[in-house]
Order: sequence, then structure tokens, then C-alpha cells
Amino acid sequence: MDNRFKFCILNFGGEQATTPQADFVFFTHHIEDLEDQSRHIALSAADIRLLNPNTRTCPIFRSRRDAKITKAIYHRIPVLIDRNRKGPTGNPWGIQFKTMFHQTNDAELFREAETLKADGFKLKGNRWLKGEKVFLPVYEAKMAQAYDHRAAGVVVDKSNWFRQGQTDETTPADHQNPEFLAIPRWWINSAQIAGQPDLPAYLAFKNVTSPTNRRTMIAAMIPRTGVGNSAPLILVDKTILPRSYLALLANLNSFVLDYVAREKIGNVNLNFFLIEQFPLFSPDTYAKPCPWNHLTTLEAWISERVLKLTCTAEDMLPLADACHFTGGSFQAEYGGRLNKWDEAERAELMAELDAAFFHLYGIPRDDVEYILSTFKAIHDQHPLFLGGSSIAQRIVQKFAEMSNPA
Repeated sequence: MDNRFKFCILNFGGEQATTPQADFVFFTHHIEDLEDQSRHIALSAADIRLLNPNTRTCPIFRSRRDAKITKAIYHRIPVLIDRNRKGPTGNPWGIQFKTMFHQTNDAELFREAETLKADGFKLKGNRWLKGEKVFLPVYEAKMAQAYDHRAAGVVVDKSNWFRQGQTDETTPADHQNPEFLAIPRWWINSAQIAGQPDLPAYLAFKNVTSPTNRRTMIAAMIPRTGVGNSAPLILVDKTILPRSYLALLANLNSFVLDYVAREKIGNVNLNFFLIEQFPLFSPDTYAKPCPWNHLTTLEAWISERVLKLTCTAEDMLPLADACHFTGGSFQAEYGGRLNKWDEAERAELMAELDAAFFHLYGIPRDDVEYILSTFKAIHDQHPLFLGGSSIAQRIVQKFAEMSNPA
């Protein structure tokens, strides 16, 4: 049997053998693994109800420490959508998950560049125009990364039998150009778009993932355009302010949330019912004063950083305007509504956001270091940090600074 094939051995003791907790051992490969008592994790029905209140399914823990940390988080932070609670208290964001276009079922709506050009359309940015007709790009998950809606374009290699759409990664020089926009492989008539008109941009996430990837939850704001089913949208109630929407994005992209997400995923799909049961802060959290900067609110502190990370191109101007953002580095050209792509600045901003959410989740420093130790490729020296710090070390440093604000 291939060691990647998952299976379960389930023991029942009979109706006379009762116990308040079940004994779980995960990720075992040999019978001898069962002899290691540190691998045994006791979970009660109440624990499972706490961790997955909607589905009552069991998370997958690698160690007792993981179970302890995760249960402590869920005792402090509610799930995104609690279907056991009626009304807005069970869904304070007014969350709706939406897949806009299915790449198979809606294929007849998609147009390729050659077809549009032959029909007399002209390409402007990443949109095709002819008179009043507009064909908008269809975004795919492979085009985005965390806080980056133009991480790659898509090129088509029709000689491939499988995966003809290949990523064309955006260069650092193109990232620094606010006029550069990602080019997809398909476009769709703007009349076919039925999103949410109150939102200046959409929060999308990559739904094909794995708990063994470097990151499991990856989300970004994308322009109001066509979106394929590989990048489902998380829409919020029209009463939610745009800057609060950005705080939700930051929460989703945090290492601490990713740590919990990996314990919930049993395959390669980040299903909606999983996200509903992630521990995510409610909108009112962000109206509170910032614990490490009492001169501002959490919403302002977090969203200002997310706007600098997100508003780097002209197609994000509607989001910048909706948030009244003027803190970007393109002051002369765009009045500060856009921020120039700077790798060093981005690394610092993301480290600050990750440290902030470790604080908000109430994670002690030793557990912060432990959680970061479970992620790959963030412990090597990072060329953008002075002194050769790694991403993990930088987050811990920021965390310590926030613990003792000046």
C-alpha cells in the first residue's frame, strides 16, 4: 500500500465499555507507532463539537500540543459561521460563498484573445473593447497569491494533453509598474457578470490546496471581473465597510489561521464547510483600539497595511477610493492611492500582520515559535531582512515589539 493512502482503524469496546473521551492516533505508519504515548490524543464529544460545531467531524492533529493549542484558540475565538445559531449572530459577516463561472459548464461563454481580436476588439490593459462592448478577464486561482492579484498571467500550450493553461509569473519589474495587469487565457462579456455591486473588489481564495503545501489558505483581493471556480469568492453583507473586509482578508492570510486550517483538510479541496468552521474574528473586533498603538483602531492599523500590499496596480483604484486610501508611495501620479511594489516593504508588512494576529489570537511566544516551526521554507535566511533574519524570526521579533509597545 502506498504510504500516501489514508485509512482508519476503528476499535469499539462494546456497550458496557464507556469512556468520556476517544483515543486518537494520527499519521501512523507502523504498528509500533501506537506504543508512543505522546502520539495518543484524547478528544471528547464536546471537544469535537467545539472544533467543528457544524459538521461534528474530527480534526487531524499531529501532536498533543497541536490539539491543546487549537482547542485553546476555539475557546477564545468563534467560528466564521455557526449554523447552530440563528440570525446574524451565527454569521456576523453575512458571508456568502460564490463561484461565479465554472470552467467546464460555462466554457461556451469564454472567449480567447485571437477570437476577440478577429472580431474587431482592441485590448486595453487586460480588457477587450469594441464600442460599448467590454470583455473582462476571467481570473483563475493560479493568477493570484497572498495579497497579490497579478502574481501571474496564463499562457496556453495546446500541445499539452493536460493542463494547457500554464502560469506566466509576473516579473519584479512588471510588479513595480502600476499599469501592468495580469493577462488571463479567457475573457467574458461584462453583461454576464453578476457579482455584488456594493463591493469595490472581491475577496477570493485558492480552493485547491494541501496541508503539506508551504501555505494552505491563500487569499487575495481581485478586481470586479470574471472569476473561475478555482478561485471562489467570499462575499460579505453590504453593511460591512471595505476596510473591515480587508481585515478579514488579513485574518485569512495569517500564519495562525493557516495552522488551524491544515488540521481541518483531509484532501486537496478547501471546501466552504471547512472555512465556515475556521476561528475568525467578527467585524466588531476591528472597531476596538489597537492594543499596541492606542492612537488608532485595529481596523485602521490592519487595513492600512493590507491596502499597501494590495493596491499596487490601476485595477485596484476602486478599492483604494472606497477605503479613502492615500498612504501609498505613488503620491505624485495617483495621490497616494497606489503603493509601489517593494519586496522589502512587503516582507515587513506581512511580518507585522502575522505578528498582530498571533497577539489577537492570544498565542504565547513559545507557541508562536512552535507554530512557525511547523511551516516549511520560512526558517532560511531572508535576503530582505537585515542581519539575515528568517521570516519566522522576523515575525517573532515583531511579536515581541508588540508585546512591549513604547
